[in-house]
Amino acid sequence: MNSPQTILITGSSRGIGKVIAQNAAAKGYNVIIHGRTDSKELNQTHQEIPGSTKTVFDISDRPATHQAIAKLGPIDVLVNNAGMGHAGLKDISDVTDEHALEEYSVNVLGTLHCIQAVLPGMLKRENCSVINVASIKGHANLATLSSLTYAASKTSVIAITKALAKAYPKVRFNSVSPGYVETDMATDWSPDTYERIKQGTIAGRIAQPEEIAGMILFLASTEAGYITGTDILVDGGYAIKGK
Repeated sequence: MNSPQTILITGSSRGIGKVIAQNAAAKGYNVIIHGRTDSKELNQTHQEIPGSTKTVFDISDRPATHQAIAKLGPIDVLVNNAGMGHAGLKDISDVTDEHALEEYSVNVLGTLHCIQAVLPGMLKRENCSVINVASIKGHANLATLSSLTYAASKTSVIAITKALAKAYPKVRFNSVSPGYVETDMATDWSPDTYERIKQGTIAGRIAQPEEIAGMILFLASTEAGYITGTDILVDGGYAIKGK
């Protein structure tokens, strides 16, 4: 009987990351949950998932990331879910270096730091994979001015995924680009925005976190063994219907 695989999900104290962790545990993975800080939410998630391991580090800090992951032992599946973004830009003059660099440091460099830390071990084992969480905003036809620099960072995540899939064929690299999801962020939308987004999908609704988690864990499984270097939109048809 094969030993259960170990999965590290960054940014898993709440939202999509938490649901991925919960579902991974239900599927028999050894689950490592992560937060940038030792928050109340992270500890609650840790308590809710029996047998889980908790780790705390800032993915934008390369030495801290490498040191923390080295202490965790072999990682079979890495889900780069942690990310951040600034929205609401109305003009290019609204772009600030501070916000753009923060997005780049977390979304791009943070993704790279985690991959750098786990990849040497993955290359020594079988059936390892990395799933990067991108965004519909990372697709050129769906980028908007309001999330200009965030979109640029998520486009980079998709490019990183494809480049590493070609460079390291023994490990499967894929990305998932979620559409609009019922998370804490959705509570900030006005009723008009919420309705516009719903009507912009073919499905006629906003995604549930479980639907994003399902795709990510499928990509992590051996059932997806022939899928690598791919970005999958999970957007309810938003990309082809539009606003």
